Amino acid sequence: MNIWKFELKKAFQSPVVSILIVLFLFFNFWLIYNHAGIREELKVTNQLVERFGYKIDAEMAAKLQAYYQSKLQKMNELTRKKFGKTYERAGDFFSEYEYRSEVLSEEELRVITETAIVESYYELIQRIDETYRHLDLSQNAKMDIKGYGLSGKTAEVAREYYKNLNNRLDELIETGEHKNLFFIGYVYRMHSFLFKELMRQMIFEVMILVVLITGHVTTYEFQNRTHLTAYASKRGRKLMLDKLVANLFASLCICAVILGVTLLVYFLVFDYSGLWGIPISSFFNSEFPFPYISWWKMSFGLYISCALVLFIICQLFFTVITYSIAVWIKNNYLVYAAFALLFGLCVLVPGIVPNTSTAIFWTRYTPFELILNPHLWFIGWNVFTPKNHEWMTTVIWTCLLAIVTVVTFLKFNKEQID
Repeated sequence: MNIWKFELKKAFQSPVVSILIVLFLFFNFWLIYNHAGIREELKVTNQLVERFGYKIDAEMAAKLQAYYQSKLQKMNELTRKKFGKTYERAGDFFSEYEYRSEVLSEEELRVITETAIVESYYELIQRIDETYRHLDLSQNAKMDIKGYGLSGKTAEVAREYYKNLNNRLDELIETGEHKNLFFIGYVYRMHSFLFKELMRQMIFEVMILVVLITGHVTTYEFQNRTHLTAYASKRGRKLMLDKLVANLFASLCICAVILGVTLLVYFLVFDYSGLWGIPISSFFNSEFPFPYISWWKMSFGLYISCALVLFIICQLFFTVITYSIAVWIKNNYLVYAAFALLFGLCVLVPGIVPNTSTAIFWTRYTPFELILNPHLWFIGWNVFTPKNHEWMTTVIWTCLLAIVTVVTFLKFNKEQID
């Protein structure tokens, strides 16, 4: 235990690590701050959920319509008083020249804005059935085949993929999973902001810290030329195993700090209090004509929990990869370069594989490829996001890195230290 303590001390004693943690947290806070202007508008969604529940059915739609009409009437009373005119739609007001902040008080503008948001929900609910009725996944298959230049076996894989996704879509429609209130995706894009922008930024921040710490701790004795003393005894050789444990624990600490602090601030700024149980495949979460369709029924709370688990697993993979490289190379600067080279190769290889080979699919089962699109984890989007992609990648690399670690440790135990 004392050895682990000393190794952890090496991990965090460098001022570079502390500076980077503070700097990365600042970047995350700045990203959240730049998006915080919509926080008041997002509260309307929670108010609607609190008032009507999030499940959309005929009764809920009728209640929402009555609520919307009362809000519109109140808004028109205000605009008649201010401008001498009324509006059939709240949205029409914002296209008028009279909309000026100096004419309306903050409270008056809030009334009109809330009415426009409620109106958007009311109108979008009328379009849900039509939108899903016109989804034709066979056309998506054709677009993927043409867009990626697939043919032969790879084209068959694409057709089979969309057949499975269509089965999932049928199940989703049958259970009404898509008929739930959520933040309006095409307006606020909160899914992309949280998982594509913020989460991906945190992934790379933690990865940088993990690689720096692991490379430094693993090669410390060689860099400081104390390796002849440290590894001379039989117990000394086992020090490398202690370093692995310390590196993994240090990585968990980094994940806890970056993820914990950033997400705490995020959820203090943006209110998700009534939305944790809403399916991630909600129509309102859609940001593009093709909606998000999760491979399993997942609430927002479950989805973000699984995403965080996958985030941490990927960082542990990066720790073990860096550790294995460091044991072989023993120079932290070369370790960083080798890791960057491996990253680049794993990302570039799928792009140079012939489109007629099924290798175009299985070469994407790497943690490096996985972290590029965290907003599509567990979601059927295109032929390269198959069901079980995340968990298969996790299992494959767990087994692979376990073997690599054992071989690396056995090699280090037998090698000549000089």
